[in-house]
Amino acid sequence: MRQYETMVLLSPELTDETVEEKISGFEKKVTEGGGEILNVDRWGKKRLAYPIQRQRHGIYFIVTYHSEPEVVADIERDMRIDEETWRYMTVRMDEALLRKLEKNAKSAAARERESASEGGDGDSPRRPAPDSSDDS
Repeated sequence: MRQYETMVLLSPELTDETVEEKISGFEKKVTEGGGEILNVDRWGKKRLAYPIQRQRHGIYFIVTYHSEPEVVADIERDMRIDEETWRYMTVRMDEALLRKLEKNAKSAAARERESASEGGDGDSPRRPAPDSSDDS
């Protein structure tokens, strides 16, 4: 199974219940296809860069999941048919990218632990290192 991330833009005229139904329907298709939902990020209503169907706002959500390519194709076909889904984009997360993201997350967590153990709140400025090129 591969890891995918899909961003979906919905009509701003949808109610919160309808948006939740769309998200749960997406999750259901992934799990029925043997996949696994990793994360659902609800961005909510955001201003668009340009009007779509004479609207200036849209409702966004992003789903990260493991799935087979056939399931992704089925989900995208359903979104193409749905008139309330304005735009969508699915990207396959490359293995090298996933390793890099994991490495960055680990190093960020280590820096956070280090700053916490020093007793600092992380907001204090660091002192510059002494300049060793001074020949006086």
